[in-house]
Amino acid sequence: MDTTVEVWGKKVEVSVYQKSKTVWEAVGDYMGESIRTTDRTRSTALKRWKEAARYKGG
Repeated sequence: MDTTVEVWGKKVEVSVYQKSKTVWEAVGDYMGESIRTTDRTRSTALKRWKEAARYKGG
């Protein structure tokens, strides 16, 4: 499922999908690099992705 998130004022498309019963993965490109995060729920995987992108862009 694709989701649009905002990182430092830029809108970015992130794909979030369930990899297994207890693992969700968020994948997207930010500033020319692919960022991939995993967590136990969809929302926390997406939250981790945003944090990683902010860290990269900050």
